[in-house]
Amino acid sequence: VLVYVVGHSGSVPGVTGTNVVVTESAFAGTIGGGAAEKELVERALTHQASAEIVRFRHTPGEGGTLCSGLQEFAVVRLTHDDIDDLQAIVETLEDHRNGTLHLGPEGLHFDPGGVGDTVFARDDESWSFIEPLGLLDTLTIIGGGHVSLALSRVMATLPFRIVLLDNRPALPTMEANSYAHVRLVVDYAGVADHVPSGDRSWVVIMTFGHTHDREVLDRLLGRSYAYLGVLGSKAKIMTMFAEMKESGASAEALGAVRAPVGLPIGSHTPEEIAVSIAGEIIAMRNGKA
Repeated sequence: VLVYVVGHSGSVPGVTGTNVVVTESAFAGTIGGGAAEKELVERALTHQASAEIVRFRHTPGEGGTLCSGLQEFAVVRLTHDDIDDLQAIVETLEDHRNGTLHLGPEGLHFDPGGVGDTVFARDDESWSFIEPLGLLDTLTIIGGGHVSLALSRVMATLPFRIVLLDNRPALPTMEANSYAHVRLVVDYAGVADHVPSGDRSWVVIMTFGHTHDREVLDRLLGRSYAYLGVLGSKAKIMTMFAEMKESGASAEALGAVRAPVGLPIGSHTPEEIAVSIAGEIIAMRNGKA
């Protein structure tokens, strides 16, 4: 039985999209723990219907909880008829692709490929829930050095498809980067062809040297990204931006670049710098920049 959070409001332990699969002998995943998870797991063990919606209201003080919100769960019985859809989900996630999960009174269905927004709709007679699954956001790291390796390692724990680009063949740190989903040796003159645009595209430039950083930024500047950052000291960034303005780059376009990239946490080592960049990306992704 699949227990899926299809809606939530207020302070709750598990937000929309968190889920748990329950069998007679075990369960995998979580819907936030606590009283809600205990009740829903117990309910799943005796669940016989195809699918239903269950609401759980959290009250502060009950069972030691401080939560005070509402969770809505889809409780869906899985059968042999769902094997093809479940296998498609597994293959999609293993291949770092995406697709759309559909839940409703009839059960579960999965469409590989196109994705849209998460939507939960219900009325007196029926209900439906759709949610994209897989890696929807792409982080493109341009430059395959030590900071790139450290950043890839951190970002691999988050829901990002990681693409690594460099113009140097047989670069040891790039070859050692097992965290990136895609590693390509490219000519920076055509780097824009390998970087998707749009609000799901996050880009960090950290090439070998000021000249290459500027070459890459020149080719990406003015395009639409969720995030475009450049690694470097304040002095390097100021010098590079001044040169680009003299060459015709607009102050508005340069103003949209996060440079120096990362949160100001006094970072020095590649690992610390990676944490500062990851923190800034997470903050922007969550609307907290």
